[in-house]
Amino acid sequence: MYAAVEHGPVLCSDSNILCLSWKGRVPKSEKEKPVCRRRYYEEGWLATGNGRGVVGVTFTSSHCRRDRSTPQRINFNLRGHNSEVVLVRWNEPYQKLATCDADGGIFVWIQYEGRWSVELVNDRGAQVSDFTWSHDGTQALISYRDGFVLVGSVSGQRHWSSEINLESQITCGIWTPDDQQVLFGTADGQVIVMDCHGRMLAHVLLHESDGVLGMSWNYPIFLVEDSSESDTDSDDYAPPQDGPAAYPIPVQNIKPLLTVSFTSGDISLMSNYDDLSPTVIRSGLKEVVAQWCTQGDLLAVAGMERQTQLGELPNGPLLKSAMVKFYNVRGEHIFTLDTLVQRPIISICWGHRDSRLLMASGPALYVVRVEHRVSSLQLLCQQAIASTLREDKDVSKLTLPPRLCSYLSTAFIPTIKPPIPDPNNMRDFVSYPSAGNERLHCTMKRTEDDPEVGGPCYTLYLEYLGGLVPILKGRRVSKLRPEFVIMDPRTDSKPGF
Repeated sequence: MYAAVEHGPVLCSDSNILCLSWKGRVPKSEKEKPVCRRRYYEEGWLATGNGRGVVGVTFTSSHCRRDRSTPQRINFNLRGHNSEVVLVRWNEPYQKLATCDADGGIFVWIQYEGRWSVELVNDRGAQVSDFTWSHDGTQALISYRDGFVLVGSVSGQRHWSSEINLESQITCGIWTPDDQQVLFGTADGQVIVMDCHGRMLAHVLLHESDGVLGMSWNYPIFLVEDSSESDTDSDDYAPPQDGPAAYPIPVQNIKPLLTVSFTSGDISLMSNYDDLSPTVIRSGLKEVVAQWCTQGDLLAVAGMERQTQLGELPNGPLLKSAMVKFYNVRGEHIFTLDTLVQRPIISICWGHRDSRLLMASGPALYVVRVEHRVSSLQLLCQQAIASTLREDKDVSKLTLPPRLCSYLSTAFIPTIKPPIPDPNNMRDFVSYPSAGNERLHCTMKRTEDDPEVGGPCYTLYLEYLGGLVPILKGRRVSKLRPEFVIMDPRTDSKPGF
């Protein structure tokens, strides 16, 4: 296999991105006809939660073609949380989004006629440790750090709840692949097993000295069969009212493995929670986050590792960099990606038929292109040449045949289109419409009073990745006539308006 960070500018928000979740874009067709989802994974939506309490929903595409049409609106900033958003979870069968904040508030969002609105609100007043949808999307499992667990329906009805008396906190909760049991991990290395009706089944100690960070299965998150063979590619599809929508989730032949990650960086691959001889992965990383790809044959483990060769000071602290290690179902190390990122990777998620791995580190979002097969020489040459070029326009300066230039340019086509203006060309960005038919949504805020003018200043922000990008700043120069001075918010200098 081969993996490389996508070329181009680093995508950033105005606050730390704390969680990620991706789902494919559902096409639109006539209501009377079935919907084909052959290209379901080529386009999709990425949900992000940040430290300002804003949820971002951003369009993504892996077509690597510039002439592809995009939705009319490619970014949504969903507001409503009063604290930082720590969890985002898509429900693909029912096209809903669950978000949790640090104060315990849980929102379930739905999209209708191009707008997102809150359908359900649950606020128990305690911190949520995990939120997981069942594989058919009909049930939600909510676990709290104080030991309270709850299972409810997708429509908000409570099925059962229980109070688990523990000396340590619950850190995560998941469904078994058949949705008949739920597992909870604790900070003191235990796993608690309950059936789908809330009855206690088992209490197992996995590790005496390490706490459980997270648990997952190398199994599709949602299981719904595809029932269509048409070929449509529109945007606003509404799922039928009598049941979930159908998606081409690949059915894997690999026996499901329970994957448990510990605070030490070790990861156990188990046939079940009572497996006495699990396969242990010694990742050698700290602050690990792990997730299986949709096919279930590749495990991505991201974390921090000390650098002992470069950047080491004789009497100072060692520099750290984040890296991603990939393992197969036997726990064998396959590939290591050095990211050169100096901050911990907070969250990762797979997308686009496992061809993309999205990573959040601080306010930055990184996209990794993943090739699961043996890399071709052409792909390796493409990545080597693209890494030496600064911009896409430098490709035309190479003495290469047009076909090879076109192939090389695909390395610079971003998965997430950055609608961020060029600071050196701000006038054209604000004066002319975008090249496509998409709409760019903005927010205006009153910033501060200008002592020279004696009046307020206003800044126009572009919404992006749950954050705000300043594009214009203005102040009133006359109280008698509506006259304003427009400036570049980064330099406070007039751009010539």
